This record gives sequence, C-alpha cells and structure tokens, in this order.
Amino acid sequence: MTNSSSVPSRIGWIDLINESVHTYDDVDIGDIDAVSRDFIVVKRGFVNVHYYYIPISKVEGWDGHVLWLKITEDEVKRNYERETLPDPSRYFVKDYPGYTAVYPEVTVIAPRYTRPGYILPKILPPGRCAYTNATSVLIRTDQKIS
Repeated sequence: MTNSSSVPSRIGWIDLINESVHTYDDVDIGDIDAVSRDFIVVKRGFVNVHYYYIPISKVEGWDGHVLWLKITEDEVKRNYERETLPDPSRYFVKDYPGYTAVYPEVTVIAPRYTRPGYILPKILPPGRCAYTNATSVLIRTDQKIS
C-alpha cells in the first residue's frame, strides 16, 4: 500500500537490507547489511570494511529512498563501530536467512531529498548561436583564415 507520494506506508526491516543509511548530518554511512529486533548493522566500504551496530531507537525513519538516523556520523563512529561480522544466529543476514524475530514497525517519514528539476535549453535549428540566436558563420576547413 502506498500513499500519493509513492512512499510505502508500511515496510519491514528485512526489506531494507542493502538500502542506504544517512546520518542526521546527511552523510551516507553505508548500506544495511543485517537486522535484529534491536539493531541494524550498517556495512561501509569494500576493501576497508567498517560495521556499525546501531540501535533501532536511533533510527528516525525510512523516506522511500534512504533510512535516516537521529545521530551524526561522529556519534556513529564513536559509539557503534565494531570489527566483527554480524552473527547469523543473532541477526537476519540476507545470505543466511535463518534468524527469525518479531521486529518493531519501521517509521515512514516524508522524503528529505527531492531530485532537482532540470530545464532543458531551447533547441535551436542548426546554424544558430545558442547565446545570441544569431546565424553563425561557418568556416570551411579548406579556407584560409586571414
């Protein structure tokens, strides 16, 4: 079920795996890698991987594109960074879907980011200058320029 702005009115935590997570100060800290009934695990990086175990209470909500946190990037790094992979017996991990739990409801919020509207320039017929709309002078390559 969706509302008029095409943001789902209900979505589950498991549906948010691999979705982007932004902090309160609008920093993309990675994608959701795993969930439990109390935490989301955000994975950042490919070579130098960081895992952030963030309590669900620190999540502001899902806007249809991004999961927003109530805390800043500094708070995430300082308080929630861990070096361990999520344990599939304690977290729902997409590649190991053995974990089951009753999850709290995901709060759906209004989108914070909207795509900018672009105005396409007026298409002029060939030979017209885009700035002055004057007829341009074409110089053939076999002519000498004096």
